[in-house]
Amino acid sequence: MFYQNILTEISPYHIRVARIGGFGEHRHADVEIHYCLKGSLNVLIHKKARTIKEGELLLISPMVAHSFPPNEDSDSLCLTIVVGVSFLKKYFSYFSQAKNEFYVVKSDEEEQIHKKLRYLLDETADLCSHTESANDLMIRGNLYKVCAYLVDMIAAPREMQKTGNKEIAKVASIEKALEMIYYDYAKPLTVEDAAAATGYGKSNFCKIFKGITGDTFHNVLNKQRVESACGLLSETDLSVAQIATQVGFGETKTFCRVFKAVTSVTPGQYRINPKL
Repeated sequence: MFYQNILTEISPYHIRVARIGGFGEHRHADVEIHYCLKGSLNVLIHKKARTIKEGELLLISPMVAHSFPPNEDSDSLCLTIVVGVSFLKKYFSYFSQAKNEFYVVKSDEEEQIHKKLRYLLDETADLCSHTESANDLMIRGNLYKVCAYLVDMIAAPREMQKTGNKEIAKVASIEKALEMIYYDYAKPLTVEDAAAATGYGKSNFCKIFKGITGDTFHNVLNKQRVESACGLLSETDLSVAQIATQVGFGETKTFCRVFKAVTSVTPGQYRINPKL
């Protein structure tokens, strides 16, 4: 499946040119890039609607909840790229710590970096339609350039720091903890569980996890649980207590406290008006 984990030596990236629509809410530990070649693309970022037009780019940072409503634009065509730690190596942290959860490069931007970026994306889309033996190398080269431009835009005045192989391994190992959060959030996960999965001691794991994601393990886990709870509150008739249990909270009181801390409203208020 296109959105499954791509941390493998065989496929360090996924890429395709297609019409996108009708894909339910999800999140993952990889970086997702959409470049609209024709027509338009509708997307919900944390349930907020956005429309990406021809010549515009959307970057979705790791662990950001997003979905694609049914697309009524029959002419719509997008280049979709998904890259993870195995492709980005030390630069993955720039995407995971991005202050904004998504970026849009407007088609009317005249800055040189945007022109170069759009040229690379158009060329990469064209390469996807050919089957030459060297295509993989050409696409991979373009993707590295695309990611380099995006890092420059995200990290702008921040100076890049040299990172050794040990640091790269740390970034890669944290993805295991992010996968636990995404796939197993309903289970009684602990910091100890995540630390064990990554091969670090608890104290070291907490330091590395926050350094890479910009947040604590518990905060990221709770945000994932609350995201899932929001969907259940708006789409089902389950009670708040049932939802609390279903998304991994042992006590309803704790669930309500965490939910309000994350969304600024109570579960009951959210159910009445999800747009609050």
